[in-house]
Formats: sequence, structure tokens, C-alpha cells
Amino acid sequence: MPKCFVPVKSQRMNRSSFGRNALEWRAGALTLVMTTDNSGGIGEKPADEVQVPYDVVSYYAFRCAVLDGLSAGAVPKSVVLHNFCGDEVWEKLEGGVRCGLSELGFSDDVTLSGSSETNMTLLQSAVAVTLLGERRRAFQFEEGLEWSLVGKPLVGHEVVELADQVAGLAEVVRLFEDPAVRVLWPVGSGGVAAEWKRMCEQAGVSVKMPDFGVDVCKSGGPATCLMVGMRRE
Repeated sequence: MPKCFVPVKSQRMNRSSFGRNALEWRAGALTLVMTTDNSGGIGEKPADEVQVPYDVVSYYAFRCAVLDGLSAGAVPKSVVLHNFCGDEVWEKLEGGVRCGLSELGFSDDVTLSGSSETNMTLLQSAVAVTLLGERRRAFQFEEGLEWSLVGKPLVGHEVVELADQVAGLAEVVRLFEDPAVRVLWPVGSGGVAAEWKRMCEQAGVSVKMPDFGVDVCKSGGPATCLMVGMRRE
């Protein structure tokens, strides 16, 4: 073994104790949380199934990843952008991520890096965003919470055409910082009912889903809405 080698005790990365699609591990006094999201066939290439600007593509990929992180109690510290659309669109993709950071109010506290596929040209767009966050609070399912749905489930072209119905990131941060809020849970492509079941399974409870006033089987697309559980004193 080289003399310069210093053995370090490894620590396994585990699923987050609570939160959607999140991994966590301890680093000294900190708990770090990792989340990720991706999209394919959405962008500006002729073969893309949904035609939208690349800054919109990266914004919503970032949005999904950051909401998953917030659901696990973590605020973003680093963002890694994976670009398979061509090096020439990097600035557009970066702009979408920075727009999301600005809405969150974290523009000055988060580093952004990444990589572009420049050896091969894909017929369709593909983008991924991975976040590393730091846990600031611990969310936990409790009995007797008052539930609401922020935003509405939207998918495909609806996300752009009905943008005013998408849950705003600034509003999500306000909820994240509200001590009365016990659960923030983003809704993905499985829809509200699937996410409610998933959340209850993770919490180890069996609770009847409240009436959220929407089609609970409809895809939530890029996390356009989220379930909020609040403790009313």
C-alpha cells in the first residue's frame, strides 16, 4: 500500500429516513441528501415528442430533484447538470437551473457543475440533474395532519400552457420553513393516489387518502404539485 494512502472508514449511503426518491449519509455533524431527475424526448430537437426550449427542460428537471430533496428536509448545496443535447445548448440548460435557484432564493449558496456528451449526437434530447443537499429539518408523517394539494397535476404541453397552475418554488420554500408543516411530498408521474400510497408505506402507516379535489390517477408530470401535511395547533 502506498505510504500516502490514508484509510478512511466508508459509510453506506442509505435511503432517506423520510422523503421522496432521496438517499442520505452522515458526514460528521451533517446529513447530506442526494436526489436526481431526468427527461428524454423533450426539447428542441426535431425528433423530440414535446417541443419546448431547453431552459424550460432543465428548469423542470431541477425542480423535480430539488422538491425531492426538500421533501427529505434538505436544501440544495451543489447541482450537477448532465447534458446529452449538445454542447452548444449548455448555456440554455444552465440558465434554466439558475432560474430555479433564483426562485428558491438560493442563487448565491449553490455551486453548479456538469458535463456534456460531445462525442455522439443523439436524435432526441436527454437531460439529467443531480442535487446534493444538506438536511436542515426532519419531516415526519403524523396522525391528524391537515392535508392540502399545492398546484395541480399537469403533464406534457399542459406544463407550459397552464404554468399558472404549477406550484411555485417560492411558495414551496415558504412551506419548507413553516414549522407547522410536517410533510412536503411531490407528486410524480404515478399521480396523487400512487404517491399517497408510497408515502404511507415509507412512513409505515395505513391512512385513508383525503379528498384533494383532483384526478388522483393523473400524472403529476415534473412535480407540478405536492401534498402538504400541516399540524394545526
